[in-house]
Amino acid sequence: MSYRILLVDPNSTAQSITEGALARADYRVAAVSTFEQAKQQIALDCPDLLVTAIRLGAYNGLQLVLRTRIECGDLPVIITGAPADFTTDIDRYGGHFVAAPAGAQLLSKVEELLAGRTPRDPDSKRRWPRKRAELPATVHDAAATVIELSYEGLRLEVEKPAVAGRGALDIRLPTLGLAVKATPRWSKPLDDGDSWWCGAEIALLDVDDARSWRRIVDGLN
Repeated sequence: MSYRILLVDPNSTAQSITEGALARADYRVAAVSTFEQAKQQIALDCPDLLVTAIRLGAYNGLQLVLRTRIECGDLPVIITGAPADFTTDIDRYGGHFVAAPAGAQLLSKVEELLAGRTPRDPDSKRRWPRKRAELPATVHDAAATVIELSYEGLRLEVEKPAVAGRGALDIRLPTLGLAVKATPRWSKPLDDGDSWWCGAEIALLDVDDARSWRRIVDGLN
C-alpha cells in the first residue's frame, strides 16, 4: 500500500531533506512551500497525511491544520519546528509535534500515524487513463523521452543515473515550454540494458497548474 503525504515547508533545504527521506521510505510525497499552495493542493485532493512546518510566512501550520480539517476530516497531521515553537494548541487541534531537525523521529511518527489506515487510493491504481506521447524531455539535464502522460503522472524513458538515488525529479518539456517536479514511483530496465522506464507522480502546486496540465493531457490524441 502506498500512502500519499503532503509536505509543506518554506525552507528549501529542510524540504528537500525531508522529501528525500519520505520518498526513500516509499511514501508518495507532494512538496510545496507556502500556505496558499498547500491549501490549493488539499482542495484538489486530500492526501493520507500532512507534514507542515509551523512557520509558514504570514501564516502558520495551525491555520493550515484548521483548513485541512474542513477539507479532509480526521487527516493525520505532523507539525515540525524548533523545540521552542511547540504550543499546546497543536495537541488541541489534533496535530503531532516533531522537533526539527526531524530525521528518524519524523519517519517513526509518520509510520505510527498511518498504521492501520487505508490509503485513499489503497491499491495505488491509476485513477486516470494514460495517453501515449513521444515528447523530448530532460531529467536533471539528462536526455529523456516522455512515453505516457496522465492527469497525475507520466512514464519516462531515461538512463538509470538520471533517476537513481533521487528524491524529486526536475523534468523539462521543451516542446511544451513547461517544467514540472515529480516524484519517481517505480523503474524498470529495458531489454537493451542502457535505458530504463520510470513512472513518476507530478506535484502540481495549485489549481491553475492542475488545469493547465489536464489541458495538455486532454490535447493528446
